[in-house]
Amino acid sequence: MKQPKISVIIPVFNTEKYLKKCINSVLIQDYPDMEILLVDDGSTDKSPSLCDRYAKKYPQISVVHQTNLGLGAARNTGLALAKGDYLLFVDSDDCLDGPYAVSRLAQKARKTNADITVGCFRRFSRQGLSGVNRHHLREGAYTLTADFRFKGFFMYGHLAYNWGKLYRKDFLLQNNLLCPAYPFMQDKAHNMACYACEPVYAFIDESVYLYRINKESTSFQYKESFQSVWISVAEDFQGFLTKRHLPEAYKDMIAFHLFFGAFFLTKQELLFQKRGIMASVQKLTSYGENPFVKKYMRLLSQGSFVQEIQPFSWKIVIRAASFLMVKQGYFFLVLGIAALRFFQVDQHITKTRYKF
Repeated sequence: MKQPKISVIIPVFNTEKYLKKCINSVLIQDYPDMEILLVDDGSTDKSPSLCDRYAKKYPQISVVHQTNLGLGAARNTGLALAKGDYLLFVDSDDCLDGPYAVSRLAQKARKTNADITVGCFRRFSRQGLSGVNRHHLREGAYTLTADFRFKGFFMYGHLAYNWGKLYRKDFLLQNNLLCPAYPFMQDKAHNMACYACEPVYAFIDESVYLYRINKESTSFQYKESFQSVWISVAEDFQGFLTKRHLPEAYKDMIAFHLFFGAFFLTKQELLFQKRGIMASVQKLTSYGENPFVKKYMRLLSQGSFVQEIQPFSWKIVIRAASFLMVKQGYFFLVLGIAALRFFQVDQHITKTRYKF
């Protein structure tokens, strides 16, 4: 049987100092039928000329230059041009993990006829290379459970990223699953919509992706639009469910997304702003008083959705924190999150997960 063609899509924006390593990690892959699409999204550094040099030297590489439209639009350009049966998105400051990453994903996708095939990943920086972050997920009927959604999108997060996955192109096209144009969190929003279309998932235990801890990337910058974008992702997903005639399905994803928004919003304020606790309380109050957020915090505080997830500790944390939100105990919730940061609980969890 003929092996499927793989299209590797690399959106590029001002990453000249990382781009060679990224492209070279794809070029060394042992998979025989593969194209590489470089989508220059209006870069102002030397990335465009670097892309052109690679395209001139390697026949399997194509490059397209466009005005700056954002990461989601760049990925959509790649999707429109892709000739492969499967798509693999690689961010231009990251790398594939070893020469067998594509072949391992492709072999699993072919064997299971999966729409989305997920691998593990490692993180790296100047401090070194982490251990493998494992997904703790399994295939079959379990993918239809709330526990799968909670672990995949929120507790471990492997389902929330576009990178490190092999997508069947026809699945994306038939369901009109384009990447959204949010200034951040495009990956999560896109994959939530993918999940709602009930794809066949497959998983491999090997690491296929190296995620760079890049302090210059959007992930590590203060986001003025955090609250509006976070809520918009949830509201748009609810609209997506209604449009697909699934208004009551997968609302646990909306609830958990909004719940974690309270934590990440507070964490951002504590990390980047010097005004301290009271400024964080003001931001969290604004977030918690939004009617859409308030509705789902009330449902979580009453036990909705949490009964179907594991582990038990998360049930307690979610219900307790949601109860504080409902009762407008924003000050106490901020103090609790600040205490977790002071005692470096989040850093401990990260070190345990990645084992640097």
